[in-house]
Amino acid sequence: MALQTGMSNLTISDIHSLKKNKALEILAQISRVEKKTFPTNEAFPFGEELWRKKPNTRVLYATRAKGSQSDLIAYAVYVRQKGVALLHKVCVTEANRRQGVGQEVMSYIQQRLRKEGCQYIQLWVDQAREPARALYASGGFEEREVIPDYYAPGRTGIKMILDLGT
Repeated sequence: MALQTGMSNLTISDIHSLKKNKALEILAQISRVEKKTFPTNEAFPFGEELWRKKPNTRVLYATRAKGSQSDLIAYAVYVRQKGVALLHKVCVTEANRRQGVGQEVMSYIQQRLRKEGCQYIQLWVDQAREPARALYASGGFEEREVIPDYYAPGRTGIKMILDLGT
């Protein structure tokens, strides 16, 4: 299922709606962005196993039409466990940051999970990642727990939760 958003030329899709070859092509693009954006020990493995029907895991990606082709500009990964979704990753490509793309992706995820009957979205974010924390806070997430050295020595993790029932 693809969704055109209010942002011009932005489409958000789920890799699970794609045929294998197209899904693997998108996952390879995501993997390249992941490796550029995150430290090696935090890079998520975006391989074929994510496309195979893992019923609770969702990989969403956003593209922007550019002439006859579309460029990957963002992606997200979450896992559903009954009424709670654990948001593992949200990433906007560097050239597309601070343009509202992250807000569009987060809004889409919230709407989708609300429709599916999910009650909460939970995530962990590095305290030093101010833009990510600001994005989540602007979407209604609340900081609930702080754990020093969560990611590595000197890197504090913050647990944030969004109540979808409100």
